[in-house]
Order: sequence, then C-alpha cells, then structure tokens
Amino acid sequence: MRRWVVRCGVGATLVLAAGCMLSTSSESISKSVSSPFTLASTLSTSSSSRGEEAEYRHDVAEYTDAYVRSGGRYDAFQRRLGEIAAKHGVSDWETNDATYVAFGEGLARAKVQGVGLETWVENLAGGDPGRVKLIQQGYRDYQTGR
Repeated sequence: MRRWVVRCGVGATLVLAAGCMLSTSSESISKSVSSPFTLASTLSTSSSSRGEEAEYRHDVAEYTDAYVRSGGRYDAFQRRLGEIAAKHGVSDWETNDATYVAFGEGLARAKVQGVGLETWVENLAGGDPGRVKLIQQGYRDYQTGR
C-alpha cells in the first residue's frame, strides 16, 4: 500500500493511503485523492477561499462607499455588484452573507449616519432582518477596526 505524507501547516502532518477519500466538513465535499499534488491543492482551498472572500468584501465595500457618495442609480449599482461578484467567483451575491457585511463596511467608509444610514440599511437588506444584522455587523466592524 502506497502512503503519502503531506505537511498541512505548522507542525501538522497528514498520512494518507492510496485511494482514500478526503472530506472537509466546512465544504461538505469529498474529494478523491489520486496524488500528493491533488491533496495539496485540496488542503489549500480553504485558506485561498478565505483570502478570496476578503478581497470580494473589500471590493464590494469600496464600491458601496463610492456609490453612496456619488448618489447613483440603484439598478446600475446592482449591475456592477454582479460584475464584482463574477470577478470573485461569487455566483449569487444576493444570497452571500459577505456581500451584506461589505455593504455595512462601505456605509461606514462613506460616513453615513442617522436616518440616512437606516434608509440605506433597509434598502440594501430588502427588509430581511438577517441581512440588516449583517450590514450592521460590517458597519460596526469597520468602525472598531476589526
């Protein structure tokens, strides 16, 4: 039986036998391991996707900030969000929590407050209380430097 030893990070080692399956609970995907190279790319997926999500959030927050300051039309805002999402491999920005956290960050960057903030939050969240919380979280996180 062939075995592979793969370094998974600082001090962690994973030993796999040929033909076994690797399952990551965070992704709920089982992947067949056919070579150490396949395994290495599988193990790096979660850290690269975290970095990609951070880049996506940054771009959406930056765009939200610029859009709020410019006073543009909402249909144009949605169209550009779709382009940003596609660039980052996000297939449906409207169901992605990171989008709403980024909206909050963008509103904080634009220094929107009071009734204006409430109006933006309600419009961006589409009346969804869960999305309102995500936007508020992004707003607070930006203000506190998280």
